[in-house]
Amino acid sequence: MKKMGLLALLVAGMLTFASAQTIGISGTVKTSDGDALHLAFVQDQQYKNGAYTDSTGSFSLTVYANSKLKVVCRGFRDTLVSVNNQTTFAIVLRPAVNIVASRSNIQKPADDHTAINMTTFSATMTRDEPSVPNHAQSFSYKIDPTHTTTVPLSAGSYDMAQGAIFPVFTHKEATQGSRYLFDNWVHGYVLNAGDSVIQSPELFFNYDKMGGSLLLSKDKHSAIEVYKENVKSFTLFDALNQPSTFAMVPDIDKGHYTQVLSSGNNYKIYKAIKTKFEAANYVSDGVAATGNNFDSYEDEYTYYILNVKTNQLQKITLKKKALKQAFAADGNKADGYFKTNDADIDDNYLASLGDYMNK
Repeated sequence: MKKMGLLALLVAGMLTFASAQTIGISGTVKTSDGDALHLAFVQDQQYKNGAYTDSTGSFSLTVYANSKLKVVCRGFRDTLVSVNNQTTFAIVLRPAVNIVASRSNIQKPADDHTAINMTTFSATMTRDEPSVPNHAQSFSYKIDPTHTTTVPLSAGSYDMAQGAIFPVFTHKEATQGSRYLFDNWVHGYVLNAGDSVIQSPELFFNYDKMGGSLLLSKDKHSAIEVYKENVKSFTLFDALNQPSTFAMVPDIDKGHYTQVLSSGNNYKIYKAIKTKFEAANYVSDGVAATGNNFDSYEDEYTYYILNVKTNQLQKITLKKKALKQAFAADGNKADGYFKTNDADIDDNYLASLGDYMNK
């Protein structure tokens, strides 16, 4: 009986271990006619992360090996796909009821904004149950009734009463750098405090590095700042559809989101971004000149590694010696990675290292 009990525990442990492993997957989302579906959203139901398909219908994502993918695209039925340790997928979506899929109506442009009611903005951001909104229904969020004021982006104002920032992403020609993460509005999704994934191809985002605020827009002309207490994390996609994930990490910065380069059961690697404005300070007496004749936004990066098991957070420099100290608990494994990866240490290197150490 004892042997049977131990065997059952061993099998249960193996199943738990397998389900907790993450793998990298890629694939396509298309119609039954073979047409690529742009901006279909593919979400791991268990890992809570996701990705939008690019113009060819392609996506890549890190998921739990035994999870399920939920695929959502406007005009098509939501579809669940089991991962089952597969790494490549060719997903075919069927049209929603009473909608005929054809090359003329696939992924209709989002110039009809009736699907998202920004003025009500009052249901999903604090909802507890995990869900992905159905595009056939009205789409709304909750931040705070006093927080729904919108003004033209060109105003470039900061409303202290409403706490909303309304940015101008472009600056005078001489200005170098930006206070915003992207030069334009981008697609993304939010994981709210109730672990619900909030996403729609009709919503656009940007991150204010100075103010530490996630900005949301429906029309790219007016914006709203999302209250931090309602956001667990968010992911934004650049022009090449590459994701950048941010989370609130109070031990690093209580007022700004911190970029998550890698996250797993063993370690998390963070990148804190501080941006400051430097006004032009050019001075000349006709003989000698000092300073710059342009305004600039300067970024300063600080990196951290969190040992999840010990909850120890350590600031690091981008040196192998510092990384070895941070991974001292798994020194042999870290040494194995360093021996086979001799590239310069940058964000991509840290992300790859973190994923390796979390296997």
